Amino acid sequence: MNFLAIETSTNICSVALFNNNKLIKSDRTDIPKSHSKELAVMIKKILNDSLIKVNSLNFIALSSGPGSFTGLRIGSSVAKGIAYSLSLPIVMVPTLHSLAIQINSKEKCSIALYSHKNNIYIQDFNNCKPCSEIKLIEVNNGMKKTLYGFELEKADESLQFIKVKPSAESIGILAIKNYKKWLVEDLTKAKLNYITNLKIN
Repeated sequence: MNFLAIETSTNICSVALFNNNKLIKSDRTDIPKSHSKELAVMIKKILNDSLIKVNSLNFIALSSGPGSFTGLRIGSSVAKGIAYSLSLPIVMVPTLHSLAIQINSKEKCSIALYSHKNNIYIQDFNNCKPCSEIKLIEVNNGMKKTLYGFELEKADESLQFIKVKPSAESIGILAIKNYKKWLVEDLTKAKLNYITNLKIN
């Protein structure tokens, strides 16, 4: 299948194009708060450079969170815009799961992303599969877990962790593996996973 993968859960904005389920091209920018300007441009460029027509896409793979509220909303808006116009389904890919497959550890590990102030999103994985719920927690000096994640220094500069960057490539790989499980054909049901203490409709 041909599809676009979109990752906008952090300051990184990335897009990947898959042809016959194989990655053929990707692009990314690390410029903060540039998603609204760059995402559509990146998608257009990656399609043009690959000579793949947008109407040949079979679905869109989207990083579904948790992560930046604004970043996730921008990614979702663009993904749904394309999906609605072409009557395509969306595969909603959990963001932390996409980080876990980059580590490819058979041991139990914790994956985290920065949220706000001194709070992080965290989830445990075993053999790259989730073995706990996603939690929003406050970082404290007593944390002894070995963490993998991104931008965790924003929560606590002294926090020890191994850096793993979100990527559209990983979103695409997981979308292929879990296509039937995470496929959403009714786009009104394609909900982002904010994991917040605030009630957001």
